[in-house]
Amino acid sequence: MSNITGIIASYWTLAGGAYPLAPSETSTFAFSDRVEAAASAGYSGMGFIHQDLVAVRAELGFSEMRRILEANGIKDVEVEIITDWYATGERRAKSDAIKADLLSAGEALGARAIKIMGDATDTKASWPHQLLVDSFVGLCADAGRVGMKVGIEIMPWTNFSTIANTMPIVEAAGTANGGLYLDIWLMVRGGVDLAEIGRLAPKYIVSIEINDAAKEVPGGDLWSDTVNNRLLCGEGSFDIARFMSEVKKAGYSGPCGIEILSNAQRQKPLAEAAASAIRSARPYIELTIRPE
Repeated sequence: MSNITGIIASYWTLAGGAYPLAPSETSTFAFSDRVEAAASAGYSGMGFIHQDLVAVRAELGFSEMRRILEANGIKDVEVEIITDWYATGERRAKSDAIKADLLSAGEALGARAIKIMGDATDTKASWPHQLLVDSFVGLCADAGRVGMKVGIEIMPWTNFSTIANTMPIVEAAGTANGGLYLDIWLMVRGGVDLAEIGRLAPKYIVSIEINDAAKEVPGGDLWSDTVNNRLLCGEGSFDIARFMSEVKKAGYSGPCGIEILSNAQRQKPLAEAAASAIRSARPYIELTIRPE
């Protein structure tokens, strides 16, 4: 049987007009409206990004946010995203400030995990192995103190672009709460063989996310494609059933996120955005709960 324990509405799925690196990444939908829409559609969890958490904290406070989440049965909370956690100087100072906010939010909201990423700048090849290991150990220790796991999201434009070049850091760190975030879009577009997922020990998978996309990347621009062109599950070319099969083979135990980032998703009314995403994903999640 599958170990999928629930379904998460990843932040961008219900962010309304917001998108990564927009002038404002704060959702155009009210927090309570998003939570109620997610609960009504059948999600067990939600994801939140730093800017949005800071804005909603200022408006409502963490105690009220948690009350709203719990009143709607939203138990699987994930927060994101930290980069430059391995850096020095001004980059590290900014990273540490975001980390402090996310750890505070995660503790207050009872979050299960925090998402981090590698270096997407021209310096990505310059970080020594041991520095990355030690920095990951430190970050996992900080998160562990407030009950959270830490997952490195593999992204093709960072120094953590594949399972093969990320696992040496995770394995060398040897932390009980550190592992990988696996998003099918980033796996497929990055050329990762999905069979590699099935060979992972379950402790190394912190969370998973599914979505879909066309076979070809328009204009070859990965960033534009990931922000503007993701499709609902089953509308594109990804072998989502295979992805879920490999996750099942690995023995992953946790929720499955649905992350739909697209111009089309941003234009939908909130209830439709929530319902269409979960409706598209359910057949693939249900495939994993059939007996072998």
